[in-house]
Amino acid sequence: MIAPIGTFNLQETSSTSSTFNGVRLSTRTMPAHGAARGGDWCEAFALSVDTVALSIGDVSGHGIETFQPMVAIRQALRNAAHRGLDPARTLLEARHLLGGAARDMYATAIFALLDSRTRTISLANAGHPSPIMASSRESCFLDFPTKDCPLGVGSDLLPAVRIVTVPEDTLLVFYTDGVTERERDSFRGEAALREAVLFAYQCPHLPSASVIERQMFLTGRNHDDAAILTAWTPRAA
Repeated sequence: MIAPIGTFNLQETSSTSSTFNGVRLSTRTMPAHGAARGGDWCEAFALSVDTVALSIGDVSGHGIETFQPMVAIRQALRNAAHRGLDPARTLLEARHLLGGAARDMYATAIFALLDSRTRTISLANAGHPSPIMASSRESCFLDFPTKDCPLGVGSDLLPAVRIVTVPEDTLLVFYTDGVTERERDSFRGEAALREAVLFAYQCPHLPSASVIERQMFLTGRNHDDAAILTAWTPRAA
């Protein structure tokens, strides 16, 4: 087993950055204002010499009461991935875990595998905001026609696994809704995030997650937990 070379945990406000096989990774995590810890997480860890796992999610609610459920879900995803499960079955493992918790608790999540050799990303989405893919030409949300249920909601049906080709020098951005819904207006928040991602693309020498956070939170304070995970695909040799 390849040792995790870039595992990023959400326990307090923090920024991290690392590089794996040419893939540049960065995170920014922010519990809600006044909370020491929160229920949003993001992390990346190596599964093979070519594959890095990307995990992000949001337990319903915010603040310290969501921290322990978040830790359990995050660990369940990590364990399932190291057992060789695909992204959909990895999320299903966490859904089983949350199914035994309080009935009013749920979580949204994305689990993805980025292959630096084939330049593809396979991902499964459990009701989480769509990631953004940015290049020198454009940026777009990775939206799909159907949405899968959050963890803790619905049955044992497997979420869909989507495989997307990721060209060289592409910026992938994963985030929680605390990033886009700070003003309680998701449409304006998504537009602002797209602008922030394009700005971050023009600053590849800086940690992209921190750049995006600064662009999104220049004024005011975040009232919800928030997390950002970014990954740059390497340029062709």
